[in-house]
Amino acid sequence: MSRLAAIVRRLLSLFRRGREDAETQDELQFHLEMETEKNLRAGMDPREARRRAHVRLGGVDAIQEAVRDARGARPLEDLVRDLGYALRGARRNPGFTLVAVLTLTLGIGATTAVFTVADNFLLRPPPFAHVDRLVGIRDVNPAQGWTVDDDVAAAPGNFLDWRAEGRSFDHMIAWRNWFYSVAGPVGSDTVPEQIRGVRVSPAFFTMLGVQAALGRTFLPEEETPGRDRVVVLADGLWQRRYGGDPGIVGETLLVDGQPFTVVGVLPRGFHYLQTDFEMWMPFAVDEQFQARDDHSVSVWARLAPGVSREAAQAELDAITGRLEAAYPDTNTGWGAVLVPIHPQDYGGALERALRVLLGAVACVLLIACANVANLLLVRAGARRRELAVRAAVGASRGRLVRQLLAESGLLAALGGAGGLVLAGAGVRLMAPLLPVVSSYTHPSPQIDYRVLAFTVAAVLLTTVLFGLLPAVRTSRTDTLRVAASAGGWSTGRVLLIAELALSVVLLAGAALLVQSLWNLQRVEPGFRTDRLLTMQVWLPERKYPSAASVRTFTDDVLQRVEGLPGVRGATTVNTRPFLGWSLGLQVEVPGYIPPETMEEGGMLTYRVVSDRYFETLGAGMVEGRAFSTADRPDGAAVTVVNEAAAARFWPGAEPVGRQLRPQFQPGAAPWIPEGRADWFTVVGVVRDFREHQIEEPVVPVIYLSQRQNPSRLMSLIVSMQGPATGVANAVQGEIRAVDGDLGVYDLKTMDTILADVVALPRLNALLVWLFAALALSLSAIGVHGVTSYLVAADARVRDPNRGRGEARGGLPLGGARNRAGRCRGHRGGPGRLPAARARDGERPPRGRGDRRGGPGRRVRRGPRGDLRRLLAPGADGDASRSDARPAGRVRGWTECRRVERASAAPPDSNGAVTAFRHGVMRFPRVTEQGEDAEGFGGTIARSRRGAGAPISLEPCALAGVVR
Repeated sequence: MSRLAAIVRRLLSLFRRGREDAETQDELQFHLEMETEKNLRAGMDPREARRRAHVRLGGVDAIQEAVRDARGARPLEDLVRDLGYALRGARRNPGFTLVAVLTLTLGIGATTAVFTVADNFLLRPPPFAHVDRLVGIRDVNPAQGWTVDDDVAAAPGNFLDWRAEGRSFDHMIAWRNWFYSVAGPVGSDTVPEQIRGVRVSPAFFTMLGVQAALGRTFLPEEETPGRDRVVVLADGLWQRRYGGDPGIVGETLLVDGQPFTVVGVLPRGFHYLQTDFEMWMPFAVDEQFQARDDHSVSVWARLAPGVSREAAQAELDAITGRLEAAYPDTNTGWGAVLVPIHPQDYGGALERALRVLLGAVACVLLIACANVANLLLVRAGARRRELAVRAAVGASRGRLVRQLLAESGLLAALGGAGGLVLAGAGVRLMAPLLPVVSSYTHPSPQIDYRVLAFTVAAVLLTTVLFGLLPAVRTSRTDTLRVAASAGGWSTGRVLLIAELALSVVLLAGAALLVQSLWNLQRVEPGFRTDRLLTMQVWLPERKYPSAASVRTFTDDVLQRVEGLPGVRGATTVNTRPFLGWSLGLQVEVPGYIPPETMEEGGMLTYRVVSDRYFETLGAGMVEGRAFSTADRPDGAAVTVVNEAAAARFWPGAEPVGRQLRPQFQPGAAPWIPEGRADWFTVVGVVRDFREHQIEEPVVPVIYLSQRQNPSRLMSLIVSMQGPATGVANAVQGEIRAVDGDLGVYDLKTMDTILADVVALPRLNALLVWLFAALALSLSAIGVHGVTSYLVAADARVRDPNRGRGEARGGLPLGGARNRAGRCRGHRGGPGRLPAARARDGERPPRGRGDRRGGPGRRVRRGPRGDLRRLLAPGADGDASRSDARPAGRVRGWTECRRVERASAAPPDSNGAVTAFRHGVMRFPRVTEQGEDAEGFGGTIARSRRGAGAPISLEPCALAGVVR
């Protein structure tokens, strides 16, 4: 506690510095008066008594500095002072500050925006309780080729045994999502809507630590059949469909025609995998939930406190072993594996894209830092005199580096603040372009404390990257000589080359990505995509229990839709093209010997389509025929295959008339057709077209007839003659005319679907191209700035007198600088000196403050810079006396440094020294007729002081004067 109090006192001392200095001054004055009074009582005269008191106490300034050091806040005081000076310097150079801050804003803003997206998907843990203890459980069967990477769901019956026997878990839940038609509340005239809902174990929200924002979540007893008719709404559905009415709790909704009571509304920030998970209902543990051959539920569990994942896996292996022995028909070869839910596996495409974007934006940040470092190196040439003054009054090289880093830190902080604003706008612009992926965090990235921490880290990093090198180079003692050349720009050229190299790399990468995107967009899917409208319909098994009822619904809807004006044709398919679902199965083909690996064996994709599917898509038949009304349900089972399937199973032979037998997954699933036959006869071969991924090769597909093998899950595809708006409303009206409880889901045009397919490559190419253009622009700024400086430096080498005394950022040659940073003593304007030199017999022009005997007189420098004399040759005496007048023509008085403790650097190889002057004095400016008073290459009075002796002056060779 005492240490914390000391830190607080040190921080508070920053705000009480003036008062504490005044108190110290008063105390010193009290002790000085007491000591003087003591000397007076000893018989000394007043002047000697006061002098002795001063000698006994020592230097007042030194004592005050020691007191400040004793407070322990000197580093903070120096930092505040450095930041204040940096802020004043930024105000004096608005052009440089604007360019540097804008450059850093672009670099930090782009980096922060991309980090926000990458952090949201790859790094940010989901907002659940005890994330480190949450695991998923996946079924595996090595004998059948199912591994943990296949993400095989668990069987409900096995889940119940795991939950009952497991002691390593404090919670274990199952969940499964599907589509439900929602109407109501009961008694209201609302249009039914198909919603994606989730069935969960009642302990789901308790395990995740999620509380309802309105009402409650599920109770443990609500998994009992008959008590499961309760529903919890997501905030999005509550706001969109029910207007945020809190009275919805307790109302009854019709879910697939069955009454469900609303018991709660989830908080707004809750997100689980998909944004369209909008309704939650409890699982009913009934007879259907006891199946062991239906791998249809996902399982999550939370490890008990203190239990490791290895120990829990060992217990789970023992349970699955007992189940395999107890149920050999369904569980032989099946095991279970625990996998952590964080970090989440999104697949290679998204992770590769985000890594590419992070690499590109890192290059942009490096280019921005190199650019600002070059600008600082350019400006450093104009600040040599200022830094020389600081070194002259005792500043060490480390102190100069800290000052320059404080200035760099101020620029980086301003750039970071602007970058944070730019990142917020960039994230909002990027959000609509992001691909739809399953994530446990919200898909719309947000600026939060993690992003703020990253921005602070980026500011610190950029401060070091672009500030340290110029600070170290500029503070070198061998560059603090006024007469030294500007040299040392090889580093700037290296940074410039690095900028251009990184820009070229980004441009090349952007060109390749744009070319890949262009090629991807030019890939033809193999069917007509224009003016196609798609929507999904799900028929609940309770209302459509038989294949005949499903078939009747399909025929009625197609007949009604095809009769609408503006419709050219309509068809259905169980999974529309580019839905992302891969419905795989194995087939048995007489005479076909599959390869050894399953990937090259009998696995292929199947789809259930209605009669005019190929005609509506514009996919032509290669041979044979398509489905027709002649394919009756009680007739011979027929199938159509694509060219890839025909080439696999019957290479070089006639496929039409051949037979095959699909081996569907056991158990009931909405996408598996009803009334499946054993053997199917191939009646046609359709031309290959892409239905799964646009960038992947065409896979073998077999097509089954919706008339013979209907599927309750179907996508309606409508070919239109005009815009989709009017047709979409009319089609939904015809569906409700057949079944008033049904709604539609995923209403999109095929062009929109194809745009979503290339969303990730498009985002990647767009951002990398944008970053490449930004990098090239920053490099151009760097080239212009450095080249301009080098041209100006070359001009100064060719004409040494050009621009002398006009350097900004340092003390003007031959002029005095007032507190506002402006030069006094001439009419040339602030910070500039007249180019005219004093001629023989000419009187130099006067400026402000050029009154005889007053401060502000300028000291003229001649082309030779000869220093004839500072004091009369051979003068000895107290140089601090204001009435000491050297020989020569006295033009006035000027303010300079008093030689209290004059020092000089060691002589160089030519015997010249650099004079450093400390303190304050007033001395007359001396001007010989036709010559200037001060300059370089001449002599200067070098002072030496012995103990108790007056200051003695002697001439010495001059290498440079630190002003």
